[in-house]
Amino acid sequence: MLQPATPGSADASASTYLGPATGQALGQEPPQELSSELVYTALVAEVALQRGDYAAAFEHFLAAAQLAQEPSLAERAVRSALNTDRPEAARQALDLWTELEPDAPKAHQLSAFLALEAGNRSIAMASLQRVIELGGVPGQGYLQAAQILGRLPDPSDRLALMRELVDALDADSDPDAQYALATLAAAAGEDDAAMQLAERASVLRPGWTDPKLFLVRLLVGMEQPEQAQAALERYIIQAPEDAELKLMKAQLHMDAEESEQALAVFNELLERTPERPDVLFAAAVLALDIRDLDAAREYLEALKRLGKRPNDVAFLLGQVEEQAGNSKAARGLYDEVRGQNRINAQVRIARLYAKDGDVQRARELFQQLRDQYPGQTSAFYLLEGEMLRDQGLAQQALGVYDLALGQEPDNADLLYARAMLAVGMGQVASLERDLRRILIADPDHVDALNALGYTLADRTDRFDAAASLIERALQLRPDDPAILDSMGWVLYRQGQPEKAEGFLRQALDQGFDAEIAAHLGEVLWALGRQDEARAIWRHALDEAPDHEYLLRVLSRFRFSHTDN
Repeated sequence: MLQPATPGSADASASTYLGPATGQALGQEPPQELSSELVYTALVAEVALQRGDYAAAFEHFLAAAQLAQEPSLAERAVRSALNTDRPEAARQALDLWTELEPDAPKAHQLSAFLALEAGNRSIAMASLQRVIELGGVPGQGYLQAAQILGRLPDPSDRLALMRELVDALDADSDPDAQYALATLAAAAGEDDAAMQLAERASVLRPGWTDPKLFLVRLLVGMEQPEQAQAALERYIIQAPEDAELKLMKAQLHMDAEESEQALAVFNELLERTPERPDVLFAAAVLALDIRDLDAAREYLEALKRLGKRPNDVAFLLGQVEEQAGNSKAARGLYDEVRGQNRINAQVRIARLYAKDGDVQRARELFQQLRDQYPGQTSAFYLLEGEMLRDQGLAQQALGVYDLALGQEPDNADLLYARAMLAVGMGQVASLERDLRRILIADPDHVDALNALGYTLADRTDRFDAAASLIERALQLRPDDPAILDSMGWVLYRQGQPEKAEGFLRQALDQGFDAEIAAHLGEVLWALGRQDEARAIWRHALDEAPDHEYLLRVLSRFRFSHTDN
């Protein structure tokens, strides 16, 4: 980058640009009249650039490039012109750049992009051919061309132009060309063609992993997991030592929620290359997710010995110790964390103090976080209130929300949190006041609509008002299981159990939830289908034996797990 001149540096700056163009050695004094003109022009360009006057920067960088015959100045002229949205000016500077540096890949990439933007097909194709020829790393040129074509709005146009390029370069047997075509075919929705092209690329270069992985991902995207697994197994048989294929196998297992099988693949990879940080980290995260704490600790300690990802290691080791019940060790590890997980780690420390009975220390930490990160004050109030609520300190949590709302009275998140706390304390009027305040500012706040509607249906006899709120929420989010449950519940409370059943079953079909199961059982009981109700409740107890709402419902019906 050309810096503004300092006393005594003008001639040296000029020689940097003039030396190569005139055949002089760098540092040799150029003709004084040319040197002075160049220095002045370049400095004016630099000052204009710093001031954001891109039009003036373009004019002077172009003039300086012509004087010095220096490609880097021509490049700066191009980029200045692009900032002014003047493609014709950028083209003028590009022509000079490619004249001065015919083999500059960046120049031809920009040329292709500008030509495509201008609809100049012939220049675009010529420039893309040069991009391919100058790709640098063998084979990268075709992928670079595909990325440039990706700027076109119509995926079919991208694919057609790439096919034309491949034909023009007689590259039907070039694996890189076939792979680039495959990527564009997939983007154009031509999945069968993309598969054939990826397979052809793989056959043309048997040891190349990229098209194989692409094909597997394509099958997954087409919702054909069995075919994806079969193709991957075939590739692994062909290349049993290929670590990238094994990593894809682990990913497919994780996608299928087959955590233990995925972990077995990671272990197999680590037996061959025990010091792979990426595999160790992925295995640690997975082991922690399935609560295999000993394995997670082992992977993380190996990462620690390698000196890799120290902040991530400390954070995850903290989670391991927290899950193991080693609160003090967990706090020490969390306190080592820096970077993006620093705040999360400090919040976890606070929660651990509260869980261990030192609520005062936990609250002091939240105050420190508010002092350190004033832009996230409301978030820390929310977290502190949640922590206190979880510890059964509802009145203290209410005080936190009151304090926060005194500073931000219309904060929807704080109002919602206080409303949810209030209903748990039996304060329905307080809940309604806060939720209606949210709805005044945002009439389509779905969570507020649903929460207020459900509470009115469950805790009052204002069923029509409840139904109106829930119907609006359902219009805005028709597949939300919580809202479907609310609609089923208000219908039941209105004396329409037959209609209620359909909504509750639809909600439960989207994933098990103990409260929805409790509602459905109650509706079935009201319909005289006690055996079905008992079966639903028995399953719910198996899944969530400590669920408070479920246990209250079962207590009302004097139902226990042993009931037939």
